[in-house]
Parts: sequence; structure tokens; C-alpha cells
Amino acid sequence: MKLSPIIGAIRTYCPRFESRVGGAAEYVAALETNYLPLPSAYVIPGEDATGEQRSQTDYWQALTENFSVAVFLRNTDERAQEAACDIIDEVRREIWHAILGWETESGCCAIEYDSSDLIDVNRARLVWQFNFKVDTDIHFESTRQYADINNLHNLHTVSIDLTEQSSSIHHNTTVHYDEAGA
Repeated sequence: MKLSPIIGAIRTYCPRFESRVGGAAEYVAALETNYLPLPSAYVIPGEDATGEQRSQTDYWQALTENFSVAVFLRNTDERAQEAACDIIDEVRREIWHAILGWETESGCCAIEYDSSDLIDVNRARLVWQFNFKVDTDIHFESTRQYADINNLHNLHTVSIDLTEQSSSIHHNTTVHYDEAGA
């Protein structure tokens, strides 16, 4: 799943972050230092979960792709009046408005909210992670077998030999196909 459209949507629809929205590489740096000024958000990939392969003739498997939006907030405002934990609900609603229910790619279901977790808190900042998931399917077109079949040469001739050594049955036939497949 491509996360850059999600980063773009949060930049566009969550004015609180003033375009301070990054990806996974920036998130690692932000945990160690203040990579972006606060408040900021980071879209990070999560684990994939798969179901069993459901087709006996080709390929069809359920796939749930997970990602998270980690938000870094000041733990107090400039006047020390409002703690960051008091605005988590507001931030969650803003993120929901930006991405919840959105089908980012054809063939994928809408983005669903999964859960949230407190990642880190100290006197200066609070880090909260909102977890989302997208259900989709892996189809035959995504497999190596599909690529191999598409790389086969066109079938032009079929020869059938029904000659059997222990009987008097002798039959040979050849079928030629033109480029149109007829």
C-alpha cells in the first residue's frame, strides 16, 4: 500500500500540523529527537495479515494492510493550561476526516480505524499512535504464474497422434490456429 497519498491527505485536511507530516524514516528520527516542530504527524507502515489461499484453480487470498499515524504533541500549551491528552480526541477526529472511509487505490476497501496507543509521554511532549487497516485481496494477476503464462508464445499448432502399437488404430491429426486464435 502506498502511504504517500495518506501523508498528502493529512497535510491537506489536518491544518493543526501545518504540513508537518512525514513518513517512516522521519518517524525514527522523531522518536530520538524533535525532528519536526510540534505538533507533527508521521505515517508509518504496519504489519500485513493474510488469510488462507481461497482458490483451487488460480490465486485468491485476503490481505489486511495496516498502517499508523503517530502524532507528536506539546504536552502543555504556552500558558501551561491544556495538556496534550485533552486534545487527543480532537486530533483523532481531524485524522478521521482526512482518511477514514477513503479508498486510496482501486481494488482496495476503504480505510478503517483499528485502535490507538500511547507511545511516549514526558513533560515536553506526548506521542500517540492511531492505527488503521485496509482490506484487499491478492489476485492471480499478482502472481508469478500469471507472469509466466503471459510470457508464453502463442499457440499455433496442435498435433495429436493416436497410433497404438497393439491394435490397428492409427490416427494422426494436426490443428493449425491462425493469429486470431481460430
